[in-house]
Amino acid sequence: MRSKPPEEWKDYNVTARDLVADSSVTLSILCRGCNLTTEANVWKVGSRLADDPLQRIRFRCSRCGVYPSELKIGRRTSMAGDHILTVKLNPACWDDGHETNQRIALARAEKRWKERGAR
Repeated sequence: MRSKPPEEWKDYNVTARDLVADSSVTLSILCRGCNLTTEANVWKVGSRLADDPLQRIRFRCSRCGVYPSELKIGRRTSMAGDHILTVKLNPACWDDGHETNQRIALARAEKRWKERGAR
């Protein structure tokens, strides 16, 4: 499968193969648990799931375990960069276990934030 040009990227059809074709394109994930934005390694995602739409992949923060709800795709042309597309995540594999894990991870993060605020 070939990569699509950026003009054809939609939140439901953009894949890791599309992003890898342009080295200035970045994939950022905002974690609600850590409250940090992290740049994802598109090569790592693409090595296994190159043609799967990013919207359908289940990502998880390696620091706190929260599942993010959206990805931001941008182009690094300057220090700030240019926003291209926001992808609202809708994982294909989501069941009650994941919902429970999400609630637990968010509760842990909230507790951590409250403890930091009390100090």
